[in-house]
Amino acid sequence: MVSEQVSRRLRAGLAEEIERQEREDNERGPEPEALRLARGLSARRSDGPARELLDSWFREYAPMVRRVVARNVRFGDEHLADDLAQDVWVEAWQYLLRGNTVVRPAGLLARMARSRVAAHYRSAWVRREQAMDFQDYEPAVDRLVSWIGAAA
Repeated sequence: MVSEQVSRRLRAGLAEEIERQEREDNERGPEPEALRLARGLSARRSDGPARELLDSWFREYAPMVRRVVARNVRFGDEHLADDLAQDVWVEAWQYLLRGNTVVRPAGLLARMARSRVAAHYRSAWVRREQAMDFQDYEPAVDRLVSWIGAAA
């Protein structure tokens, strides 16, 4: 029941991201023919196969991606699992749109999931270090020094 709800939410979020990317592509307008050929794309952009492939992956691997993300988030951060899992599906979509071929989708998605969680914590750690004001800890450090000095 819960995994079905999570699956529905992930599909809805993925569909929104796909629509957003399509809107951006439409706003940019058509690419010059030479640029398309240089990128190796056909004259008519077709992401239908990638969309169908991603849809089949989602049906088959969505619970696995959610489990890998949930297993790798820190205790107390379980609320982040759905957001990070959705990010994994966006990254997989972009990977397929770049024309990459995948032999083992389960391995790719699991790697993307672990990498996404690690990237989240790397960026969170950097932000926390930048925002930290060590003067707030001075009274606690002074108390600790006085306790150590009294015990010695």
